[in-house]
Order: sequence, then C-alpha cells, then structure tokens
Amino acid sequence: MTKSYRRRRLVVATALGAVLMAAGCTSAVDQADQAKANASAKEGGTLTVAQANDAQPESFLSPALGNITAQYAVFETLTQIDTKTGEPKGVLAKSWTMAPDYKSMDLELRDDVTFHSGRKMTSADVIYTIQQVQNPANTVGTRFIAEQIASATADGDHGVKLTFKRALPNVFDLFEIMPIVDQETFANYKDGKQVVGTGRFTWQSWTPGGKLELAKYPGYRDAKNTHLDKIEIQVITDPTAELAAVRSGRVQYAMSLSTLDTRTLSGEPGYALVKSGGAAQELGFDVTQAPFDNELVRQAVHYAIDRDRIVDQVEGGQAEATALPWKTSTPGYDAKQGERYTYQPEKAKQLLAQAGVNGASFSVVVPDIPESVAIFEIVQNNLKEVGLNATAQVVSTTDYDQRIAQRNLGAPAFLMRCSNALSPASAVVSRPELVADKNNSHFTSPEYTKVVDALTGALTDDAQKQALANYNDYFLDQAFALPVLTRSTLSVRSAKVDGITSTIQGFINLDTAYLTD
Repeated sequence: MTKSYRRRRLVVATALGAVLMAAGCTSAVDQADQAKANASAKEGGTLTVAQANDAQPESFLSPALGNITAQYAVFETLTQIDTKTGEPKGVLAKSWTMAPDYKSMDLELRDDVTFHSGRKMTSADVIYTIQQVQNPANTVGTRFIAEQIASATADGDHGVKLTFKRALPNVFDLFEIMPIVDQETFANYKDGKQVVGTGRFTWQSWTPGGKLELAKYPGYRDAKNTHLDKIEIQVITDPTAELAAVRSGRVQYAMSLSTLDTRTLSGEPGYALVKSGGAAQELGFDVTQAPFDNELVRQAVHYAIDRDRIVDQVEGGQAEATALPWKTSTPGYDAKQGERYTYQPEKAKQLLAQAGVNGASFSVVVPDIPESVAIFEIVQNNLKEVGLNATAQVVSTTDYDQRIAQRNLGAPAFLMRCSNALSPASAVVSRPELVADKNNSHFTSPEYTKVVDALTGALTDDAQKQALANYNDYFLDQAFALPVLTRSTLSVRSAKVDGITSTIQGFINLDTAYLTD
C-alpha cells in the first residue's frame, strides 16, 4: 500500500465531527484503462493457466496458494486496495462512512449484485460471511481482525452497521481478503461440487489434482466487460513440464515456474513478466522443543544463514534480504534493524558454544514447493557449517496448510512462505507466525503481547513508528521466527493474453483478462 493510505488508516481525524466517506465508483483512470483494454481485446476464448497447487475450495475465507488464481474470478470482496493509489475502492460496497474514532462504520452495498444461483446479495450475506470468519471452526487467518467486530447488523437489504471493540483503522485489510460467500450453499463449498460466488466467472467443475474449469457468468452486472468465455486452471506440479506447456502454447499463463525459468522466459519475445503481491520466506522454530527452546540457539541460526546467497541463487536477485517480516517499503521500516543479523558463521558458533549446543540434529518441515526446497538446501548447508544437522521433512501444500492452521507443524523447525502485504498492525493479529496467542512457534510472553497491543493500538504517525520500532527490537531479540527474504511473486504470461492484474495481497485477478489473437 502507498504511504498515504497507511497514514490515513493510522491517524484519527483531526476534526472530531468529520467522517471518512468513499464512493465505490470507477475512476477516470480506471475507465480509460478499461476502454483501452476493450479496444484491443479479442472477445471469447479460453484462457489456460498452469499452477503447481491444487484448488482448495474449503479455504476461500483464508488465503490459500491453490486459490490464488480462481478466488477473485469466482468471488468478490467488499473493497479492494487500489494498487496504484493505496486507497480503498468499492467492489461490493458502494460507499462507507467511518466514525472519527474508528470504532464504528456504516456500509452501503450495491443493489445490483447477484450470486451465480441468481439470488440477490443482501446485507444478510455480508453479516453471515463475517460470522463465518469469526467462527474458530473455520480456522481463518484474519479471524483475529474480524473478532474486533463487536456487532454487525442489517440496515435494510443493502446497509450494514458495524461496531468495533476498539479502534479498527485496519478493517480494510480484512475486507480485502474476505470474499462474500453465499449463505445458502457455503456448507457445500468444501467438496468443490457447488461453489457459488458473485464474480465474473462461475465454478463449473473441479477434478482434484487435475484441473478447475470456470465459465463466464452471463448474469454479472457488467458482463459486457468480461472478455473470456472460460478459464481452465491446470495443476502441473513439475516446473519442467509447466515450462514445456507454456512454450508449446498449450498454456498462456504460468504461475509456478522456477525463478530462473520465469526470468529467462519473460525476457524472450512473445512473453512478459507479471509481478504480484509479495511474500516473506521465513524459518520458524518450535520454542518448546530443544535446541530451539534456547534463544541463543535461535539467534545463532540468524547469523548462520547466508541470506544474500539465497537471494542470488534462488531468487535470481529478485528479492531483498532482511531479518524483518515486512517489505522494505513498509512505512516505518528501519533498514538498520533489517540488517541486524548479517552472515557471521563464527559468531553463530560462539553463540552455540555459549548455549552448550554441539552437533544437534533436527528435522525441518518444508512445503513441497521448488522455491522452498531450494531455500532449505542452502539453509541446510549453512547450518552444517556451524555444527547443526538439519534434515528436510517435505510435505504437500495441503498438509502444510493444515499444519499451519492447527498451529502444529510437527517438527522443531519449519520453513514458511507468508504474505507480507498486510500492514504490520494487521499482520501481528493475523499472520500465523506473528500472532501473540497460539502462533506456530508456541512462543508467548507478556512482553510480546504488550508490543503487539501497542502496535495495533497506535493511531498517530509518531506512535505507529515508535510502536513498530519497539516491536521489531523485541521480535529480533527473541528470534522465534527468522525472516530470510521478502519478494514479489513472479509469473509469466504469453503475449497471446493480456489484462492480468493482481490485488495488493497478491491474488491474481483474471476478471478482465483477454486473449489478443
């Protein structure tokens, strides 16, 4: 997000009687972009997408890798953050009014939205969705933000009144990744046979491990600007096979190529690079298990990791080495804090000796993603150099997501790939490795709860900057999660397709994608 929106989220209105209002209309820039796309777009056709991860229809309320391309084609959210301006813009919400103290909000919904069943969306569906996000049984990452909503009541069919337990300027982070679900069919989403949303495309069929087929929804309120007839998402787990599929023309958009192949292919005639969202690659520790119950050992691992080598060899230089879990463009980011743990293997050995640890062996859970496996191989060699023996326990992404949700990774250490698009104030109450209560590392302390509360409660620029600095210092000292790098997500499209965009959270938006010939 841009700094302007960050600041507005964090600063209480200076005029106490003022309210924040934003209309959900389309800007002149958006209209110009749309007109340009319409002029060059080929109507109809099927876009074929390749990704390594299978769809996860049980996880639409909580970001999942398997849903990164389909979710915003089938579903819509109340608002989205404009990736150019950093300001929230309406999607299903037509307008909103935020109270000056950020403790209540009135939403006005669009009155022309229908689910794919043909039923009109109403305020009851928004309230139902909020309740499902709040329900612990659904294990939704943003539940900790949603739990701050004390009440959600209908004001007619297209009005929703929200009251918050505390000031909640980061509510737009919740709206961004909370697709509005159909209360009549939500219970059927899990098996993937009946998935009903409000987006431009309907969920037609899903063959687990094979492919997902989406089709244009003719009843969409703006169907004339939906150019594709169909979207076919194929699951190709082998990056080499995915590369071959793109080169042959069988696939027009590839999500899961290796970083090297992505950079190489995108530089060739007929292909283009697509950047989206952002992620933090981290190594986490279960602080209840030896040897990581000792913070000196955790700090030693920090010094043992050659982050620059990982950035160069795995990411091809398209990433930033950092010991902090935030993008370096985050307002208040302190480069000195981010560089606190440089590659110093001798210092790592000294800390291990001080901790009385020599030759410890342990397993590391690694999601079955080429990037994660490649990062582990370098980490493994780094740790071996300082006397620690790590072995990989590679698990499927579905198994990995379940372990994350259950807060039980099943090993003393684990590699994580976490979205870092959220503001720090939202991240520390939603990212599973950062929350103060029941994080993946089983780390807890009164001091950590205190710095998290201070960060989420800061409402002025100065207070936010100080709270973030204090949080970072404590996070770096305790070292229960070890950020390695942050990066944008890279994918490749053929020149035969255009109009692919992404949300600020990194979900791919195929809404207005089109074939060019």
